[in-house]
Parts: sequence; structure tokens; C-alpha cells
Amino acid sequence: MWKLDRASFNCITRFSQQGQADNNTQGQSRRKGETSLPTPSASVHSEDSVVIVRSIEAPSGEFSSLLASQTPVPRPTEVVTREVHRAASAPPLQLREDIINPTGKSGFLGETSHVSIFADGLGSFCVSPSDLECSHVQKVRLSHDRIAQGCKVLSFLKDKHILNRFISRWYEICEDDGCICIEPIMKEWLWGFSHFGDVLRDQNPEKIQRLCELLWRNTQTSITFDENTTAQQWARSGTGPNLRWEVIGLVAAIAGQSASTPEPSDRFSKNHDMAHSSFPRQMNEISEACLSFCRECETVDDLFAWLLMENYCLSAKLKGDTSHVTYTQCGEVTAAAVAMGLHQGIKPEDKIPFFLVEMRKKFFAQTYSAEIGTATFLGRPPRISHRYCNLQPPLDLTSSQIVLSGDDLAIALAGLDERGFNTTGRIRRVTWIKTWLGFAPQREDILDLAIGRYSRDEILQRAEDIQKRSQQHIEGLPSFIKKMRDGPMETEGRTPMEMLYTIVIRQAFRANDLLLQRVLIRKAGASSEKLIHTARLILKDILLMSQRHDLGTLFQTDVASLLAVQGMRSAAVIAVELLKQEQLPVYPKEPLLPRSQTIQDLAVFAARLEAISPTDGSYSICDQGRKVITYILDKILNHQYLPDRFQISQELLARPESRQSDPSSSDVPLIEPSHPYGLYVPGTMDSTMADLSFGMESPFLGPDNDFMQWLENMDWERPVQ
Repeated sequence: MWKLDRASFNCITRFSQQGQADNNTQGQSRRKGETSLPTPSASVHSEDSVVIVRSIEAPSGEFSSLLASQTPVPRPTEVVTREVHRAASAPPLQLREDIINPTGKSGFLGETSHVSIFADGLGSFCVSPSDLECSHVQKVRLSHDRIAQGCKVLSFLKDKHILNRFISRWYEICEDDGCICIEPIMKEWLWGFSHFGDVLRDQNPEKIQRLCELLWRNTQTSITFDENTTAQQWARSGTGPNLRWEVIGLVAAIAGQSASTPEPSDRFSKNHDMAHSSFPRQMNEISEACLSFCRECETVDDLFAWLLMENYCLSAKLKGDTSHVTYTQCGEVTAAAVAMGLHQGIKPEDKIPFFLVEMRKKFFAQTYSAEIGTATFLGRPPRISHRYCNLQPPLDLTSSQIVLSGDDLAIALAGLDERGFNTTGRIRRVTWIKTWLGFAPQREDILDLAIGRYSRDEILQRAEDIQKRSQQHIEGLPSFIKKMRDGPMETEGRTPMEMLYTIVIRQAFRANDLLLQRVLIRKAGASSEKLIHTARLILKDILLMSQRHDLGTLFQTDVASLLAVQGMRSAAVIAVELLKQEQLPVYPKEPLLPRSQTIQDLAVFAARLEAISPTDGSYSICDQGRKVITYILDKILNHQYLPDRFQISQELLARPESRQSDPSSSDVPLIEPSHPYGLYVPGTMDSTMADLSFGMESPFLGPDNDFMQWLENMDWERPVQ
């Protein structure tokens, strides 16, 4: 919560008393039979004769300072509230008006919609679908309490210079590219805040109220553009006198993400309140509040979609990807993308400027990937499918290149190959998105095999098709990405951001293989050799990544998520298989898992899990996983299986048929099983491995829900069979 200082409290009190006095004065005028005229700060709505009320009811919670200035703010006429008269002793007003679609549009309408049916039937009469849209527009009605909430949100902009530094540092870390909101756009928005510099610095509640109402008016209207609109023009249509709630929310969401990865030295924020660990959560609350304002205005556009995405990313950092809140937010991002019609792809006749075309491609690619990843690691049906989408991969351009035009843009485009990848070998966020988008449909189909109802033959046939399409995608990738699959991890000359994306791309190659092998083991009786081999490769990468101090410093939450998903799943596969291997009555000569090296790797991984901060969204699953791995290592290292195995070996030695060809050998012989290890292990379909659900990971790096459920329900006293 934001604390209320004495000056702010006095301002709010005077403002509330002034509003109550205005109401009493208006009531006395009516009792005298006089007509009450609108005050200079009120506007009359011709349709239903409602006026804007000057007073703001302070809610029961704490406030930050309410800000204002000496510069007049244009008086909005579109935003209206009902005129309310009540006694000064009445409790705070909690009026919540019903909102009717302010734009008169319901978003994308497909082939089976009522508009499509009418359009088909009336096409010969020259009636277009736009003629059938609702033309009635009803203004958003605001209560006193709602305006007060808006003023509370605006209060965080008082320390704008600190926000600027947080945001600047975030783009420095991310190399000019955030989750979806790029730095050139954000710079224009922050520049536009200077239009209200005095308002955001001073404390005049009336002017903050007027600014708040202006934001509602602007948010109700869609930003207009055509194919010739520049990125700068588009950005400025959402800031300055055109400031909107989406922009306020995006500033908070980006600042919150930056504050969630502070520098150890805290060079600029050590002595500032915003450096407190609660600051990211406060920014999350502000962005959520802005989202609620935008939902009331019902303007589903690019800015609203961006705010949904950035807020989703911030929530995932704070709450973890298994949180129901995060899952719901991911669904709303998907719903907004479909409502905008982005699943249909972008056509030349849409008349959209180049930069916005690329941003929409990038946004939908991330949306689809996030939804499929979320659905797979939670084991839930996806809320969108590639079968109904036109997946258009974005071009591998930097954020500064996207906003270019003319010859400069032509030069940037000339630096791409025939598939739109950069030719310099750089790994950027859009490089990862573009690469991952080719694997996401296969991930969706693996999920379909995992939760669908198919015969064994159907599973084998579909699995073969998935592997074939995955290989085709790999073959079409540029050489600098293909060599990431099996070659050594190149760290020389790579920035921390490039290293992070390199690791994620490597896991994209392997994660689908791991998940598909689990389906084949569970549903088609496949052996576990390939599963274990893939798990070892993944764990090796994760351990190497966790040694990078710069990654752990700058990307704490991302590293924690990598440990919780890819690392945890592979470590769980390896730990359980090692325990099963240790419990074999006859130890194999060439086990799939080398005992000493595997124990060392698991011990190091457990130590990495223990280092995760309790404030991290992935802490719970990391802590549970650490306990399980430590428990398994304890059982292995306490030698409780060695006497039994030695006794069995001695009994076998007493049998003539079990003696080795070299009777003079003094070593205790290890009897080699008569079956391959993967088939020899009792019941790949009914053992503990078959009972484990290590889940499906998200491309945005979240924890594994199936594995978490297994951790929570594990019988700690029951030995692994």
C-alpha cells in the first residue's frame, strides 16, 4: 500500500469537504425553487442530464500523495458521473455503474457469427458488415470512488525520475527489448509525461481529478492510424494530452519487472523507498488497477493487449506460473488477441504501418506460445490451437530497426536471410520467439497425445509425424541456431541476455523430445534410454547456466524458473532412475547413469535450488524439489542397499551357472542382466517413473504443475520400487 503523508491527507480532506459543501449548496438552491447551473468544472450531458461532480470520496484504504499543478488541464466532456446528493455524515459512496460497450463493437466476428450470416444474406443488396454494427455509444459513468482510485494510481508518478531510471535500466539489461513494449515507444510515452509535469509534481487534488477524468476520456477512444503512420506518431497518440490508462499501466509493469531484478549494489535506489522489496508488487497492483479501468472502457486495442502481456509477465515473476492468477491472466491475453483478430494473420489490405505489423506478429507469437506452454505444463486443454491460426513469424529485427522507415528500413531488411533471420548470428528475444514459434505447434500436438484418447498405433503414428515436422523446422533454421542443438554452448562474446536466450533455444530442441518420450513410455511401452539421455543433456546445460554469476545477478527470476522447470524435470528423471538403478538386485556392468558423476550433479543441483530466494515465484517448487533430491541422495549414500546386493551376489556366486569365466578373479562379480537396461528395469509402464508427471514446460519458463502435485503427494516412507 502507498503511505499517506500529512500534506496529502489535508488536501484530500479539504477536497472532500469542498465537494460536500457543493452538494449542500445545490440542495438549498433546489429548495428555493432555483435552477442549479453547472459549475465551471462541470459539464452537462444532453442525453440524460447528468453532470460531473467535483468532489472525490476518499476510500477507506491508504493513499499516496495526490498530485496536481498550476497548469490547467482540458476539461473532459465525454466522461460523466451521476449527480449525487447526500448527507455529509453518509458513508463513502460505493456506486458502481453498469458499463455498456463504449465503442459499439464486439471485436473479431468469424464465419459463424450473426454478422457473417446477415452479410452473406444481404451481400447482393450492397450491405457491408460495418453497416450492421451497433452505432449507439454510451459514455462510461464514473463514481466518486472510481475517480478517487484513479487519483491514487496517478500518485505513483510523483517520483517520475526514479521510474525513468528503473525503466532505463530494464531496457539496458534487455538490450532495448522488453517483453512486448519496445524502448523507442516507451521513450515517447515518458517524454509526453512532461506535458503534465507540474500536475504530477504538486498536490492539487482538483487538478489530479481532472487529469484522471481526461485519461478515462482518452481511453474510451481508439487510436487511429494508417499505413503511413510512424512509430513516433503512434506513440504520441497515447501520451501528452492523449495520455491513456494503458500507458500508465505499462510504465508501472515495466518498472516492476526492472525492480524485481535489482543490482547487488543498488547504485541509484539504495536509499529510496522504491528499492524496497514490496515495490514490484506495488507496481503490479497499479498495472492491475489500470487494467480494470481499461476493461470498463472496453477498448480492445494494441495498447490494452500490450498491458495485458507485460502485466502477465510481471505476475509470473512474482507469483509463479502455477498460480491461478497467472493462468487466468494468460487466458485474457489470448482472448484479447483473438478479439483483435490477430489469429487470422495480418493482410496487406489491413493498411497497418510496418512497425505495428511486426509488433502484432511478435505479440501473437508470444501469446500462442505462452498459452500452449501454460496448457502443457498444467496438463490442461489449450485455449487456442494452431489449427485455427495463421502463425506469422516476426522478422528478426531489433526494436530500433522496427521503427525505421524509408531507405533506413530497406537497409535493415537487406540484412535478413530468406526466412527473415538476422545474418550476424546474434541471439535476441525476437530470434528466440521466431525459432520457438516453429516448435510450439509440435508442443501442442504432444499435449494432445498426452491428454487425448488414442490407440497405441495412433500414438506411434502421430509421434512419428511430430518428429518429422520438428526435423523439417530444424533443417530450415540458419546454421548459427542449428548448431546450438548438439554442439558445445558458446559463451565467448555473448552478453548475459544472449546467453539466456541461447539456453532457452537449446531447451526448445530438447524439451519436445523429452516430453514426447514420456508420452511414448506411458502410453506406448517405449524404453527409457532416450528419455534419460535427453534428461542428462538438459541437466548439464542447466548446471552450466547456473554457474554464470552475471545471469544469476541480472535474471534471478528467469534462472529460478529454468531451475524449476527444465532443471527440475530432468533432475527428477535422473534421480528416480538412479535410485531404481541402486535398488537393482544385480548391478549392471554399464549402467545408463554413471553413479559417481550423477550423484555429484544432483548434489550441485540441490545446492542451486537451495539458493533460490523465498520471495521468488518459483521458490515453492524449488524447495520441494530440493527436499526430494536430498532425500533420494540420502537413501543412496547411506548404503542401505549394499548389504542386500552383496548377499544376493554371494548367493549367485554359489551357483555354478553364475560363475565368471575367470575363476581366479578376487573381485565380486557384477552379474550382467540378460535384457537391455531400459527393458530390464521392472515395468517402464508401471514403475515409479510411469507414475511421475514431470509435466510440460512453458516457453516463458514456469514451474511444472504435475511435478509439484507429485512432490506434494509423495509418500516419503514408501521405498521406490
